[in-house]
Amino acid sequence: MKKVLSYMFLAITGLIMTACSEDFTDWATQKTYLQEDAITIPGFSASAVGAIDLNNAEDNIQLLTLSQAALPEGYSIQSIRMVVMPADATEGTEPIELKANANGQFSKAELQTLIENAYGKRPVNRVFKAHVYASAIKDGQAALIDAGLIDLNLTPEAPQISENYYIVGGTLDWAGSAASKEQKFSHSGKDVYEDPEFSIVINASEGDTWFAIGDDEACDAITNDGDWSKLFGTKKGNGNTDPTGTLDRRYNLTDDGSFCVPAGNRLIKVTINMMDYTYRIEAMNIAESYFLIGGPGDWDSSKNQKFSHSDKSVFDDPVFTYVFPGTGSEMWFAFGDEEAIDAVGNGVWNHLFGTTGASEDLSGSFDRRYNLDGDHSFHVDGQAKYYRFQVNMAEMTYSITALNFEPYVYYIGATDGWSKAEQRLALTDESGIYTGYLYCADPNGWGNAFKFQKQAGNWDTQINADTMTGGITGDFIDDGNGDRNIIANAGEGIYYVTLNLATNALNAVRITNMNLVGDFNGWNPGDNAQQMTWDAENYCFVITGAGVNGNGWKFTANNDWGINLGGNDSVEPSMMIGDLAANGKNLGAVGTTIKLYPTRKTSDKIYCTVE
Repeated sequence: MKKVLSYMFLAITGLIMTACSEDFTDWATQKTYLQEDAITIPGFSASAVGAIDLNNAEDNIQLLTLSQAALPEGYSIQSIRMVVMPADATEGTEPIELKANANGQFSKAELQTLIENAYGKRPVNRVFKAHVYASAIKDGQAALIDAGLIDLNLTPEAPQISENYYIVGGTLDWAGSAASKEQKFSHSGKDVYEDPEFSIVINASEGDTWFAIGDDEACDAITNDGDWSKLFGTKKGNGNTDPTGTLDRRYNLTDDGSFCVPAGNRLIKVTINMMDYTYRIEAMNIAESYFLIGGPGDWDSSKNQKFSHSDKSVFDDPVFTYVFPGTGSEMWFAFGDEEAIDAVGNGVWNHLFGTTGASEDLSGSFDRRYNLDGDHSFHVDGQAKYYRFQVNMAEMTYSITALNFEPYVYYIGATDGWSKAEQRLALTDESGIYTGYLYCADPNGWGNAFKFQKQAGNWDTQINADTMTGGITGDFIDDGNGDRNIIANAGEGIYYVTLNLATNALNAVRITNMNLVGDFNGWNPGDNAQQMTWDAENYCFVITGAGVNGNGWKFTANNDWGINLGGNDSVEPSMMIGDLAANGKNLGAVGTTIKLYPTRKTSDKIYCTVE
């Protein structure tokens, strides 16, 4: 009896000393979690067995040993548990309690969860502080023993995942594509162990399309050493056409394992998940039309909110754009092709497209809802005047841009020696459409080229040909060089310009003549007797001997009503000549000399004078 009491006395003394020792000061919240009913026994402590890599571990793992020789006579260990915290835990971090099995081993699955919750899945050594407690028993009497602190060095179970992956082969030369790495998979940008999924859309060959997959190591091995064994192939065998399966390095396969997609497709989407080494190959069939559902409209199958698209083939230009107004409050939406919207009418919602990331993400990738783990609708706060929602159906990516447009954009180019930004287009539609007239010339022989600026004289706000992802049409073209200037391709003259900064599209029509038309000539837009002459020095059209009268008249371009100018209906009739607008009201001013100033160079309005 005296022996047991002496041990108990020593245990209590040890508990006091241990609680005050420096061993506990490096665990921010350690004192809070000491077991008040635990005792310490001199010589009895836990020791870690060393670093553990869960990639090479069994389901149950021996993490520590106990110096059981120090136990009082007749006592045996019945159970072991640990209170565990990350070594770099901050105050307030909750500890995790882990219990050993009957053999004193800890669950690999629980350790994996512990590491992932604290540090993520990346397979590098992670350090934890563990406070070990052992329950001992003798003749039905139990004692809880404090076995002290140990460091756990744990590496989570996870495969090797590279930062970049590439298609090797396809429609490109195999060695050349390995060297250039131009067929790069897209990725969310998150830690690859948190998001191990990569995807790419490639062109298909006229016949069967063959390819492999490589990371930087594999591509460099081909280029530098002629070593093709580090590429990834399908475990189903060389040339297998199944659209799903698992992949591995060629050196682990019995053959090359090259992927093969049968002929008959235009585009191919390849998705790989490098956490489980699986792949999915899909034929991409881009629809002719896409529609927004929700947002400022209803969640129905009306197809009222149609995306815009260029006049190119959807395979040559897979980008579709929809611009919609903000409502001042949060907005949720999805989109789909005709098949998906029709399915909604039949009560089937999972054919719509949703974001693969968070609903609030303003850019990322998307997929059909049936490939996602929920609706994954898109979301904006609705506070901007307009939003541009742009989707690339080849890359399966999207971007959402809040649009708050400035009142003008400015021309700067060869006409004024690239030194002044005075001519301007005005915002004539709040959805981002600017219109106006520009005088484009090349007095210095530099090429009839120009750009736009959102702020006059500020090159940081330039808008060039590269900006025009929605296309340049009509009498302007992209010069195609490194400066990405816009060219007035029809030569010197006046151009009527429509710039849509919501869809980034630009159109220009060369003005070959400007006429007066009105009651006085039977509203004939092609009256040669009423043609005006361009005065390049003063940036105006001029006519003398005009025949207008007070019964109404306007300006027309190119002998047609398609482009015409009248008075802005928001001003008084007597003031209309000072504020002209496209398709405006009839003018009533009378005179014989009329000058039209269309370029907004000296005024923020298009205006005319009548004398």
